[in-house]
Amino acid sequence: MVNMTLRNSALTLAALALAACATTSAPVPAQAKTNPDFQRFYAQLRKEAAQKGHSPAMLDAAFSGTIAPVPQVLQSEKSQPESVRTFAEYTGSMLTSTRIMRGRANLAAHAQDLSATAARTGVSASVVVALWGIESRFGEVQGSHPVIPALATLAWKSHRPDYFRKETFAALKVVEQTGKEPDKLLGSWAGAMGQCQFMPSSWLAYGADGDGDGIADIWSNEADVFASAATYLSKRGWQSGQAWRYTLPTTFKAEGLDLNSRGLSPQHPLSYWKKRGFKAPANLPASTKLRYYKPQEDAPAHLLGPNFSVILSWNNSSYFAWSVLALADSLETE
Repeated sequence: MVNMTLRNSALTLAALALAACATTSAPVPAQAKTNPDFQRFYAQLRKEAAQKGHSPAMLDAAFSGTIAPVPQVLQSEKSQPESVRTFAEYTGSMLTSTRIMRGRANLAAHAQDLSATAARTGVSASVVVALWGIESRFGEVQGSHPVIPALATLAWKSHRPDYFRKETFAALKVVEQTGKEPDKLLGSWAGAMGQCQFMPSSWLAYGADGDGDGIADIWSNEADVFASAATYLSKRGWQSGQAWRYTLPTTFKAEGLDLNSRGLSPQHPLSYWKKRGFKAPANLPASTKLRYYKPQEDAPAHLLGPNFSVILSWNNSSYFAWSVLALADSLETE
């Protein structure tokens, strides 16, 4: 596989030249004075952007009008679906008969590209299509928020400001390398982009060319979408052919486990779980680390394999990871 991001040397050089001309002391445009606290933050953000070789003018242009925090982004950050819905409600909305039917149709329609991607990366076509279907409804819903203002808003005020600050600068790199207009780079309220909803840093690190044209277009090219998603999972440790869950019997000793609010434990070695009553399959490597998961009181408990943790690295929500892998299973069965 050719792992490549979009490279437009002329645009990149132009952006770097513009950055070089911009002074770190350039004043924040007057319209930023809508919020004094954000204005102070934004002045520092512009300064740091220039220090990193980006054009502050490009950062300003991303706002396409008033330079101010985005209220809708702050509201969304406080009310994520996983925090206000039960496991059954969340997974039920993701594993609908319509999504399963469309997923199977897309598996067939894109069989050639998906098979080539699976051969290169070891990531099954069903998992790639499941991610695609849940993240953007098979490319239909890529988000309408301007990415850079959304990320800057979260860098100013969120529970992970340092992370979103880095993603803001990564988004500027995306603009420089793709030639997209700063205010036309759209995505989710959290800054995720394209049909596979990559964060900017993920596109820079894992964007892959699936059709050999030298471009990693996750916005409009399905072959690149599949290649990029599979490359991410592969490089994050995806284990081909590994089961992602093992249903536990009621005799399993779960007392004293350290569980989070979702009923998910940290990873522990296989030997730890065997002492609690897990009868491991003969082909499960002794080095395997598993997690305990019981998302509902009246439902079975499970041990989750390494591939579940790989999906968690994509989106750190146990509800999301379960939905993706359960959908992938459904796509493989009639």
